[in-house]
Amino acid sequence: SAPAHKVTLKAFAISKYEVTFEEYDFFAQSTNKPLPGDNGWGREDRPVIHVSWNDAVAYTQWLSKTTGKKFRLPTEAEWEYAARAGTTTTYWWGDEESEAKGKANCRRGCSSNFSGLFGSKTAPVGNYTPNAFGLYDMAGNVSEWVQDCYQDNYKNAAANGAAIEEKQCTGRVVRGGSTKDNVQHLSTSARDNIPSGYLNETLGFRIVMELN
Repeated sequence: SAPAHKVTLKAFAISKYEVTFEEYDFFAQSTNKPLPGDNGWGREDRPVIHVSWNDAVAYTQWLSKTTGKKFRLPTEAEWEYAARAGTTTTYWWGDEESEAKGKANCRRGCSSNFSGLFGSKTAPVGNYTPNAFGLYDMAGNVSEWVQDCYQDNYKNAAANGAAIEEKQCTGRVVRGGSTKDNVQHLSTSARDNIPSGYLNETLGFRIVMELN
């Protein structure tokens, strides 16, 4: 993670939960897209998985069109602001890994009912304590796609928190850590670089609604 930089954000609303299978399946059926696999973990209120960045963006565009409101993926700056919920600590609950129990679903260090050394699966959204902004699963459960094109550092980052976009974008930013990660990878600043067409069982997303 790069040195901290100051960002001033415009007001936005971010979804309290990760987008669920129930929500995504309705979109997929409405647009004749294939339903993503759930790994046998269950659908309904579990976070959607096996969705690429392109799928996530298509979902936000469809939602915008059907509701008349402006939905999109969060920018990296918005995601981190929401995840931190006013904290400057390693995790939204503090600096101690040992305090993760009951706050996140991860493989090692979270004492999760859903994940452990012998297998990991997603938990229904909202199963763990929310952060101070009332947002659930900002650490663990599924890693989340954000809008930005991945860059090693924030030197080109906009002061207004706008997403970094490049014509030849090789990878998108993923935040938040998943059920298959150890607790260390759930830190609020941890980030991954994933090609936008990639999908697997650890990757989902949440959405932002612009408030003008």
